[in-house]
Amino acid sequence: MNHTFIRKFEAAVFYLLTSIILLYIAVEIIELIYQFGKAILTTGDTTTRLLISKEQTALVLPVFFNVLIAVELIDTFNIYVKEHSIKVQSILLIGLIAIGRKLLVLDIGHADGLSNIGLASIIIALSLGYYLVKKN
Repeated sequence: MNHTFIRKFEAAVFYLLTSIILLYIAVEIIELIYQFGKAILTTGDTTTRLLISKEQTALVLPVFFNVLIAVELIDTFNIYVKEHSIKVQSILLIGLIAIGRKLLVLDIGHADGLSNIGLASIIIALSLGYYLVKKN
């Protein structure tokens, strides 16, 4: 195949994926504003929290992390298109954000021990990998 055609096709795929992620970010920001506004305006368990209950926080924070992950993906796409290389540090950061999001929605008290050990192992591996890549 023609090398120029492949580059043009790759750029078209990049723009398509970026457009989809931008739309996703817009939808998630609308969802974030809605969930946050709803959490503030509704009266929840105010005995332990001032404005937002733990349950409402559990609805808002994962959406926030979804936006962060999507922004990091766009950054990774941009670097790939410009330099034709994938930055391992960006991928590890996306993984750490995703695991952080998972920890926020996970009810650790009701999860089995093996799942908790697995999550801990993933966190350690991603953190160690990020540290080693950042160090160099």
